Amino acid sequence: MSEKNSTQQVILEAVVTCIEKYGIDKVTTRKIAEEAGTNIASINYYFRSKDELVSAALSMTINHMMEDVSAAIEDAQQPLKEVLENVFFYLLEGSLRYPGVSTAHLYEAITEKKYDTISAQAIIKVFERLVERAARENPKSDATETRLLLSQILSSIMFTMLAPNFFSVPRKYQLTTPEHAKNLAAHYATLFLNAK
Repeated sequence: MSEKNSTQQVILEAVVTCIEKYGIDKVTTRKIAEEAGTNIASINYYFRSKDELVSAALSMTINHMMEDVSAAIEDAQQPLKEVLENVFFYLLEGSLRYPGVSTAHLYEAITEKKYDTISAQAIIKVFERLVERAARENPKSDATETRLLLSQILSSIMFTMLAPNFFSVPRKYQLTTPEHAKNLAAHYATLFLNAK
C-alpha cells in the first residue's frame, strides 16, 4: 500500500471511530484529524470536504458489508435457512458492534427519505438478493408473499438496529450480546420459513 493510500485509510478509519464516539451528526473535521493523528490540512489534501470524507468512510464500510453478505447469499452449499440466519445475524451483530455506523448508514433514509444513497441502495440490494435466493429455493411460492415477508423482517431488523430493545421482548432476543443477536436472527429465519 502506498503512503498516500495508507494515510487515506488511517483517515477513513478515524472517521468510523469518530462516528462511533460522537454520532454522525457531531463528527467534525477537527475530531477526525485528532483521531487520525494528523492535521486538518492533511485531511483537506485527500478529501475536499467533511461530507466527501464521511461519504467515503460510509462507502468503505457498506462495500465491506456487501462483499460479506453477497458471499453468504450466493453460497449454494448453504440451505436457505442458514443463509437467512447468517445475513440477519451479520446485520444485527454488526449494529451491536458498530451502532453509530449502522445509524449513519440509515440516517439519510430515515431523516430525509433519501433512498438513493449508497447505503440505502446497498440495503435494497441485499433485500433483492434475498428475494431472488428465496425464489430460487422455492420456485412454487408466491413471489409477492415472499417479497412482502422479507420486507417486513428486514424492516424489523433495521428498526432493531436503530432502536435496540425498544420493545420489551424475552432476554434471549434482546440485542445485547452476539449470542442474543444469533437467537434473534434464527428466530427471524424460522418465522420466514414457517410462513411459507
